[in-house]
Amino acid sequence: MNGNEMIKIIEGLSGSARNRFYDLSDKDKRKFLKKAKNVAEKLDSKTLEKQLDMRKRIRRMRGSKNKSLHLSSASNIESKASSTMESYVVAMEYMLTTGKIDGDDDSDVRDESYREMQSMMSRSSHVTKRIQYGRVASYRAIHRMTRKESSPITNSEISKVLVKRDVRKNAAKASRLGQSISQSAKSSAEAVKSFAEKTKEATKQLIKVMRKMANPLLLIGGLVIVVFSAVFVSLAAVVGASSGVASDGASDSYEAKVSAKTEAYRPLVEKYCDKYGIDDYVELVLAMIEQESGGNPPDVMQTEQSYYNTHPPIDSAEESIDCGTHELSDCLKSAKCKDPDDIAGIKLAIQGYNFGNGYIGWAIKNYKGYTEESAKVFSAKMKAQLHLSGYGDVEYVKHVLRYYVPIENFKISNESASKILKELKENNKASTGAWKVIEKGASLIGKVDYSMDKRQGDGRDNPKYLDCSSFTAWAFHKSGYSSVPYGSTTATFVESGKFETISADKLKVGDIGLNSNTTATGGSNHVGIYCGKLKNGTKVWLHCTSSSSTSLTGNTQGPMFGAYTNFTYFRCFKKFD
Repeated sequence: MNGNEMIKIIEGLSGSARNRFYDLSDKDKRKFLKKAKNVAEKLDSKTLEKQLDMRKRIRRMRGSKNKSLHLSSASNIESKASSTMESYVVAMEYMLTTGKIDGDDDSDVRDESYREMQSMMSRSSHVTKRIQYGRVASYRAIHRMTRKESSPITNSEISKVLVKRDVRKNAAKASRLGQSISQSAKSSAEAVKSFAEKTKEATKQLIKVMRKMANPLLLIGGLVIVVFSAVFVSLAAVVGASSGVASDGASDSYEAKVSAKTEAYRPLVEKYCDKYGIDDYVELVLAMIEQESGGNPPDVMQTEQSYYNTHPPIDSAEESIDCGTHELSDCLKSAKCKDPDDIAGIKLAIQGYNFGNGYIGWAIKNYKGYTEESAKVFSAKMKAQLHLSGYGDVEYVKHVLRYYVPIENFKISNESASKILKELKENNKASTGAWKVIEKGASLIGKVDYSMDKRQGDGRDNPKYLDCSSFTAWAFHKSGYSSVPYGSTTATFVESGKFETISADKLKVGDIGLNSNTTATGGSNHVGIYCGKLKNGTKVWLHCTSSSSTSLTGNTQGPMFGAYTNFTYFRCFKKFD
């Protein structure tokens, strides 16, 4: 097998398997490749022939004239040589994943059937996944089939799952009701408190009326109402107190924890997320890239079969990210995902990315959204319809979300800052997002020093040195607004289309202020976040500076709440409107 073929084989491995291969020494690599070749040559040739027949049926079903339904060369394996190449990928993936790498007896590997290996690989391999799983019948064909839903599900395993579904639905309804109550209490703790007080007052009035009742039955009925009211008020108080444990991470922001290879694509991801209107989902896309390819080019988002790949094959990482972000944008809209913190919506969208957009509507109709069970049932349904040995990654959500993690909940340690923020919230109205940005920024007061020379433009993890612009960007980005990049300068805030210029009389909490509209950097401008007025009328700004005589938090450098008065150019963050 020549060098080009070996490169294709290695690129066909999943990210994790490929990394394990690269970690081997040169000697172990040669030993492993020899063993993998031996295993590949002994795979069941009859099973391979069945796979080739299956691909021919799929091509006939889809029609070979439509270029948008083009199959990659990997899925047109007709020759013996390319069949061997696919077998090589299967064997290597199996051996790397199961740890059967070293000098063990390989008879147990040879004895595994091709079908069993493929089943194991459904969670990882990318070449064979495109051939047999997920997008094998193209998204448009999948859409047609999932919308028609004409094929009855006869598989006994699926039927058992469907029988259990009705029982689980009732439990799910109860769970959603509890989550709804918790969310309501969390978004309006004051409303819960007010409701409890009003109920308490109503109970007092009811007792007064009851005392005048002569009829014992009416008295008993009244007592029941009082007891019910007391229980309900107690329940409301408990829900309010426990609202911090909201469902699906409603109180969290998220960021990607990925390899250096994947992180290197951040600029491209920001570019195309902005192009397709999902600019706050940069971190999610990076997490998906880590799962899809581990950052290994060219097809880093596995978009070979995407309906946006009009000129296959995928030749570059940028082309893959262009197609992938466009496709994810469709999925997020179909899933009605509210924001990057809406984990329920994100789960539905990214499973749709893996299965095809048709899954989203099907899951909403049959399960009211994403569930692990819905992924298994849909996969089995499509497997039966397309006569495949597997379909998609039923654990794709879990696999992606291991890289999309909640941001650390930074606490405000400066006592003066806590008191000031409390007074600001009592005296000013603002969106939840605006307060979130201010709270994140205030958490760095007393923990970070000001420096332009040492500033950490990408100080995402416990920064030590920031300047005014990197601090402001940090507060926005850490709050889930990844459309404000970590490495921002004052020029970024002057020019960014995410903000619009406003007059001083339109200033609201969460808006930014600059000394001027100049795009020069290097200390010639300054930026901060407007936080509203204190009870005495003082306008408060959150900013990071080298020195200040207007600090309200006791420190004269670094992040602080200050009565700064030199901002003359103001911009509103559009997403706060």
